[in-house]
Amino acid sequence: MIENHNSIISIRQISNASGIAIGGIYHHFSNKEEIYDEITERYYINFYKFDFDRLRQINGNAKEKIHDSIAEIFKQKETGIEIESIDDEMDYRDILLVLTANGSTYEHYDELTQDLIKEVREFLTGIIREGQKNREIRQDFTAEDIADSLIIMYMGIQYKWEIYLIDDMLSEFEDNFNLEWEKIRFRQTN
Repeated sequence: MIENHNSIISIRQISNASGIAIGGIYHHFSNKEEIYDEITERYYINFYKFDFDRLRQINGNAKEKIHDSIAEIFKQKETGIEIESIDDEMDYRDILLVLTANGSTYEHYDELTQDLIKEVREFLTGIIREGQKNREIRQDFTAEDIADSLIIMYMGIQYKWEIYLIDDMLSEFEDNFNLEWEKIRFRQTN
């Protein structure tokens, strides 16, 4: 699929590329659409999920937790999901490009993206509330509004990486984080 730059390939091409007999393919999949769905689920849909267990292990003050959590998310995204059958290092955006059409028609795509944003929002909101309690983050905005602002920054950077092919999300994030922090950090009032 990646070599052809699209997802429209025949069962015979799949058989030739994988070394699996056509009968073996049909033993596991009823049709080509099931193969596309499996590939889409594994390498496109799962790409948009985060390792929250790893994120919850990040320590520090509010600024460090927010920074390091978002940086970790970008590292996970740039790495993508390992594909066992591909030996050469490849840009994961090539895989996303091939699978985007099928991914956007995925049965639970809207539900998945809403749940993911909700989970990220809850995760960041917890850090922000703790930071507000410790007088590290301003209190005149709700924790949810601040989390939404951080999510918008994240989504904008990921969009630039996927669509405009910026070299790496982490550098772009570093360029933007201090500006974002200046907007949300606690300031003593006189």
